[in-house]
Amino acid sequence: MAPRRLRSAGRNQRWLCAAVIVAGFGAVAWAGDLSISAQVDRTTVDIGSPVTLTITLKGDLSGVQLPPPELPEGFIIVARNQSTNFSMHAGVTERSTGLAFVLVPQRAGTFKLGPFKVRQQKQELETSTIDITVKKPALPPTIRRQPQGERYTL
Repeated sequence: MAPRRLRSAGRNQRWLCAAVIVAGFGAVAWAGDLSISAQVDRTTVDIGSPVTLTITLKGDLSGVQLPPPELPEGFIIVARNQSTNFSMHAGVTERSTGLAFVLVPQRAGTFKLGPFKVRQQKQELETSTIDITVKKPALPPTIRRQPQGERYTL
């Protein structure tokens, strides 16, 4: 009979441990603060060269409204991507979402991207503006004749 009590006590300890773990995860709180940031992979480009704009939202994203980015005239969006990341630090779970836009400038000049705004209930946050300089390409493509045959290289 004594061995049965030990086994039963072991089972009870395992159930108690499982209940504590489940209760602990149930008490995890989402980070209540919301933040927004924006960055580009480069600030000086040639006409027609892609620039990646990344807008990152961190914190409690419930009820967040992020309008499409307003871009200066002369920029087009050629690709979009979204990524989500969850992390847990000291019992607090944080969620971040990154929105990446591949932009292609169509004309030379100095442009301001942003500010990009996000609204959550009555709170509105915005990023700083980002300055982008778009230059004409240094050299236009040239045609060179290959020594053999009738092949041309741009």
